[in-house]
Amino acid sequence: MHKNLLEIIVSDERPGEIIVKLKGEVDQLTVKNLKKILEEHKAEDACELIFDLDEVEFMASAGLAIFAYYKELFNKKKADQRLRVINCSPGVYRIFHLTMLDEMLEVQQKPEEF
Repeated sequence: MHKNLLEIIVSDERPGEIIVKLKGEVDQLTVKNLKKILEEHKAEDACELIFDLDEVEFMASAGLAIFAYYKELFNKKKADQRLRVINCSPGVYRIFHLTMLDEMLEVQQKPEEF
């Protein structure tokens, strides 16, 4: 049986802003639950949708597809909506770079710690 490898914490206290903090692995098994939670929080209507990947250990193509889907949805609606992906580890950022999603999306690496 598949145990929950992805913890999803949604913060939507600020009007129009949804922050989705992910912890664990984003893959074909966990992305279904992520989609469901985003739909429940009406992420498609957010003015700003922020994915915080600070604690993401693994990102599969299914996870990348979620970001591309919401970016495309926002573009089609032509509303003033913004999608950001923040706090990527070097390994996760590399996946965005290799797939050139970092050119389509606002993707930020985790600040270096001294």
